[in-house]
Amino acid sequence: MKRFKFRLQRILDIREQIRDEARQELGRRNAVLAHEQSVLGGLEAELLRLNAGENGIVTASELLLTGAYAQRIQKLIEQQALKVEEARKAVVEAQERYIQANKDAKALEMLREKRRAEYDHEVLKEEINQLDEVATQRANSRGTR
Repeated sequence: MKRFKFRLQRILDIREQIRDEARQELGRRNAVLAHEQSVLGGLEAELLRLNAGENGIVTASELLLTGAYAQRIQKLIEQQALKVEEARKAVVEAQERYIQANKDAKALEMLREKRRAEYDHEVLKEEINQLDEVATQRANSRGTR
């Protein structure tokens, strides 16, 4: 009997490649999100440091400079929060693409396994028939002697 050959193997290979690319893209998007969150955390820590301030004597010009710097940091925090939200959305989109690619690949993998089981069953049936045939021929050859 011929070897098992899954007719849709090329399509399965392509779907597996798409799934792998989607997984890699998801990893990249997660890394970007982690970086953006880290930057945001650093900015928030800087603002906390400024707000904690020093309890010493502060001149009016230092107070103005600190206030202006704190406003700048606050604006950067707001901008960074938007970047974090965009990165989150990109992660969600990448997750959805990965989930769909995984479903597509899994469906063909299950079909291949089903076809393989059917093939194995047919091979087994054929082997049993051949063994029965051999046993019948032996029995007939012994009976004619």
